[in-house]
Amino acid sequence: MPRSPHTSLVAIGTYTERMPHVAGKGAGIHLRRFDLATGLFGAEFIAGGLRNPTYLTVTPAGDRLYAVCEIDAAEGPTLETFAIDRDALTLTHLAATPIAGGWPCHLSLNADATQLYVANYQTGDVLIMALDASGVPAGALGLPARPGSGPNADRQEAAHAHCVVPSPDGRHLYICDLGTDEIVRHPVVGSGVTASPDLVIPATPGAGPRHILFSPSGRSLLAIHELSSTISLHGMANPGRMLAEISTLPEGWTGQSTCAAIRIHPSGRFVYASNRGHDSVFVAELDEAAGQLRAVGSWPAGGRTPRDIAISPDGRFLLAASQDEDRIRVFAIDPATGALTPTDETLDIASPVCLCFLPQPTP
Repeated sequence: MPRSPHTSLVAIGTYTERMPHVAGKGAGIHLRRFDLATGLFGAEFIAGGLRNPTYLTVTPAGDRLYAVCEIDAAEGPTLETFAIDRDALTLTHLAATPIAGGWPCHLSLNADATQLYVANYQTGDVLIMALDASGVPAGALGLPARPGSGPNADRQEAAHAHCVVPSPDGRHLYICDLGTDEIVRHPVVGSGVTASPDLVIPATPGAGPRHILFSPSGRSLLAIHELSSTISLHGMANPGRMLAEISTLPEGWTGQSTCAAIRIHPSGRFVYASNRGHDSVFVAELDEAAGQLRAVGSWPAGGRTPRDIAISPDGRFLLAASQDEDRIRVFAIDPATGALTPTDETLDIASPVCLCFLPQPTP
């Protein structure tokens, strides 16, 4: 499949070695063409020789890709920087930057790609990395781990930063701490952030906030809670106040399951979440005006442990990466209802963790 206006690129992070929660059989970072008209995968490039390049992010211009190598603090995690060549379908390695901390699990960029943020799950801290003109890290500041713990002794014995993202206006940095049951907000000041948060949003004890995202309008914040399998809705005018909360599991289901990924449709109407254990993709309708979430339904993810999901830039397809089934399944999205229909397209890939569509180039 050559590059065309109807072709997108998707980057896929994988576990390449064993961790406590995964066998880790992946080959590295996969870069794949994806046909937006047919929902089919095309040509592939693999950047190998990396240790657990799991979570990924790309610049708004789509010219740089960043990956955290998720390993123990004692083994020296790194942040890997790549240049992206869309036409040649290649990733060129630019730098391996040491990460102070352990098990880095999430990263994001500010709007002008001058700062990169890393959440360290094992050590609970967050890094703010300045990027130079070539997009390579050129220095780092740190936010220490939060004090405290949660009621789940196995998962919340201490702070576990699981997500860090800037607000849509760039004025704040939001951090999900699964270990302390908090979402904390730090004001951005110049090239850094304040040492102390100006807002702490407590979650239900034992909920374990994992990831957050903002609606396309910028009026809403949505948080997914790993341990309670719930999604909460907050208005950005007062994010400390929860407007709605909804379970991602069917009523009456009593098995063991934890949430992983949360995504929002480009239209802003539908929210998607992955359930590991129930092994499904849950869909809810978002009514921002009313501050409500309404369950649409859930669909089998097509494999065990759906670690990540991603929506194509045009909103027509959803990809579900089943970490322990070594498979990515493609679904068609109903634009009127948000409902999912599995297509015949699957991709066999070992230990997929993160799905990252590159932004579409401007004409």
